[in-house]
Amino acid sequence: MKKTGVQHRLTRVYLVQLLLISLATVLGVWATANIIEHVLVKQALIKEADHYWSLVEENPTQPRPNTRHLLGLLSSDAVQDPVPDVLADLPDGYQRVDLAGERPIVYIEHRDGARLYLIFDEKRVSVLAFLFGILPLTGVLLVIYITSFLGWKKSRDLLSPLVQLSDALRHTPVNDPSVARPDLSDIAADSGSEVAVLVAALDGYADRLVSFVERERQFTRDASHELRTPLAVFRANLELLVTQVGDRPLIRRMDDTVDDMEATLETLLMLARTEQHSQQSEDVIVNDLAVNLIERLNPLAERKQIRLQVRQTALLSVNCPEAALTIVLTNLVRNAINYSGSGDVTIVVMDKAVQVVDYGAGMDADELARVLQPFERGGSGSLEGGHGLGLAIVQRLCERYDWELMVASEPGKGTEVRVQFS
Repeated sequence: MKKTGVQHRLTRVYLVQLLLISLATVLGVWATANIIEHVLVKQALIKEADHYWSLVEENPTQPRPNTRHLLGLLSSDAVQDPVPDVLADLPDGYQRVDLAGERPIVYIEHRDGARLYLIFDEKRVSVLAFLFGILPLTGVLLVIYITSFLGWKKSRDLLSPLVQLSDALRHTPVNDPSVARPDLSDIAADSGSEVAVLVAALDGYADRLVSFVERERQFTRDASHELRTPLAVFRANLELLVTQVGDRPLIRRMDDTVDDMEATLETLLMLARTEQHSQQSEDVIVNDLAVNLIERLNPLAERKQIRLQVRQTALLSVNCPEAALTIVLTNLVRNAINYSGSGDVTIVVMDKAVQVVDYGAGMDADELARVLQPFERGGSGSLEGGHGLGLAIVQRLCERYDWELMVASEPGKGTEVRVQFS
């Protein structure tokens, strides 16, 4: 797996830096050696030959150069030095020659019938170059390498708390509110450093955020409980009203609205409990759950002249809390009943997905973009069609359990809502 963290990128930059420094050093040494050999040594030998000829003009018996690094041989009418055969056959000029198992630099020049051979022994010069050039250069490189290493190590030490912080935030299971607060106590940051300030700020922010979410859940639980009492009173009065004036369409609509509000309160209460305490997952047969849901919601559908049905194309089992899946399917079917007007509402159980289809008025693109927002309702539904929370709750649960929610709708053709299980 390709590593793309900050520390890995920093290490790669460090290695590339060392590679470029080493490459530049090698190229510099190679260029310097070539300059010394082809420019400096060549010019020195040419100047040495000119100097020798000028001395010969003043003193024909001038001895040839013979130093620690340079040997001169002369071949003329008056002087016949022992010139090796391999040199006698060479043209004039600057060149390297295989001589006695070595490759010295040789400069050959003739003037006035005499031929001068200058043989330069570069080995001794190379030793001096190594002592006074390569060794100091090696020391400079070591200083550069050590400095770069210390800089890289210091950078890793400075970034290490940030990497720990990012890992802690990345691996915090935000879908589980019981453990959603990240534990930042193990992050080692120098006291007073910018990272320590950042960790403290994030820690305080997490405390405020968890407190806010807890207040929201507490309000949801309290409101759900408190609203049950007036709804129960309202339902009892409706039943008393039916006994006095009889069953009438207006009373049935009021009764349906009470059912919807009770279902919404139960959903909110169950959702609050589900988010506060991790629910036990189990293998839920979606086919059986859909059939039971049809039986439970069928009275509501009949009052709205809607036929509920289940179409099964596969046996679907999902490992999840049954309460969560029940909330999802109940809200989808209730939404379909409330907004379809009349006709059929079908629950389709397929491989790795369940779909709720109605053939009502449908929604246009603008309504479809708003429909997953809390307290937003489809504009084509009836006045008593809902409270705008159903699909928002469904989306919230789908995000928590990594299910994919897809909504497709077209005006005049109905709506299809699909939950794709992972």
